[in-house]
Amino acid sequence: MTLLKKTVAACAVALAGLAATSSHAALTLGNIPGGAATNDFLSTDFDGAGPGVPIGPVEGWYGADLYLSGGPAQITVDYFGAEAGFLNSFAGFGSCGFNHGGNNTFTGSPLQTCVVNNVASGLLSFAFTSPLGVASNGSNPDNTTDGIPNFFVSLTSIAGFGGLDTTLDMSTSGSGTIAWLFFDDGGAGDDDNHDDMVVRLTITGGSVGIPEPGTIALLGAALLGMGAVRRRRASK
Repeated sequence: MTLLKKTVAACAVALAGLAATSSHAALTLGNIPGGAATNDFLSTDFDGAGPGVPIGPVEGWYGADLYLSGGPAQITVDYFGAEAGFLNSFAGFGSCGFNHGGNNTFTGSPLQTCVVNNVASGLLSFAFTSPLGVASNGSNPDNTTDGIPNFFVSLTSIAGFGGLDTTLDMSTSGSGTIAWLFFDDGGAGDDDNHDDMVVRLTITGGSVGIPEPGTIALLGAALLGMGAVRRRRASK
């Protein structure tokens, strides 16, 4: 097989994989909390800005799934708490697990921390669970249907609460070394506050990103272009 054929075949496989992982939900740029809802984590003065000054709202992505690039990497998983009546949980990377037993447990410092090493590049393995269902990375719903658990993603490379994107200009990062995950357990109707669990992933030795629609379009265009080159060469 020639180099061109190998490249075209590899792009076809990659394009199919991206299309499959992105077909389950509409990746949408937005912010939390939605509407008149209150996110108890973002409305608390953890960032030291002064009494009564909230962190958010925060801009990010609905329906996003996280992929690691540049691995193997170390991932530090911090659990900051939750505001929920449900018994929600987080599990990931084969060894990290956090449980929420109800009520408001938020704090400005992680309640629990787990560190995992040698995480390979690709789709990250984690999921949030509530009595109403599971929101797994790789099949994260897009928040358009009431009662369906999902998580909101905000990406940055700036440590601390100051790295959260609080500028609501419909423009936010699609990659970074830090991923904030805000879970909505599907309860209480369409409250859209996404404070039913808050988890932060910090990447050392790599970065995380989401397969934005533009990525698929660009890869598709490249594949078509290489196909055209192959046809021209074959006709000579």
